[in-house]
Amino acid sequence: MKTPPNGTPQGEAMNVDHHPVPETGNRFIDGTHAALVRRIGQIRERCDGGAPREQIAPVLDALTADLHAHFACEELIIRALGHDGWEEHAEQHELLNTQVGRLVAYVRECDVSRDFLSTVAGTLDTVLCRHETRYDGSYAALLKAAAPGAGRDLIAWGAEHETGIPTIDQQHRGLVGMLNDLHRAAAAGLAPADALRRVDGLRDHVHAHFGMEEGVVRAMAPGRFLQHRAHHAVMAQQFEGIRAEIADGTLDVGVAVRDFLRFWLMDHILGCDRPLLCGAH
Repeated sequence: MKTPPNGTPQGEAMNVDHHPVPETGNRFIDGTHAALVRRIGQIRERCDGGAPREQIAPVLDALTADLHAHFACEELIIRALGHDGWEEHAEQHELLNTQVGRLVAYVRECDVSRDFLSTVAGTLDTVLCRHETRYDGSYAALLKAAAPGAGRDLIAWGAEHETGIPTIDQQHRGLVGMLNDLHRAAAAGLAPADALRRVDGLRDHVHAHFGMEEGVVRAMAPGRFLQHRAHHAVMAQQFEGIRAEIADGTLDVGVAVRDFLRFWLMDHILGCDRPLLCGAH
């Protein structure tokens, strides 16, 4: 999913077919919301322009993929925040994925009329607006409380992050340090090439860490190895998506680091590694 380089301006409301959608305050989430709105706008243009179903279906498929990616990232962020309602939020995402999936399948497989196609974008607008208005406000206060102060680290390392395995804790602390350094550098201003070089350096360290950690998990908790490796694969895929958007200029590196990657790393350490490894030695 493509997000605007600097996200959506904070304090302004997006509009989905003239339905007000409040912002969350997280510029990554708000940017992906805006990208979904634009995708629905593409669907509307094709439907209103009389495009054949064969030209509308690919954009619907792209919207479906965008929704899946957005929901996965949003769930990660609110889980890392400690939002008590994240599981209910994920259930609502699954329901919305099902609703949109059925609509897309209906357009693809059934002999729909031109009048029906003209209603598709409006239906998507309404469904998305209702979800964002009803559920996303539930974690806005947590996001505000988690906003880093000027000049402060994104993640302040503490005992609550430690697994008790020195090699893993050392690497986690190193990744936290790299993320904090990238945050400060982005705030000071980074040329695109330098930003991408730093992101690639972080990626290399992430992959090296995953490889080492998988060896530890295989030895200490073999029954959890495949699940842990699959978790790493999802994380790596998410990182590659962020890296691609930074590379093509559609995502500001500062927004990526402050409003997504810090939660991505914290969810890995606190939500996955500590529960698994603290009791395995």
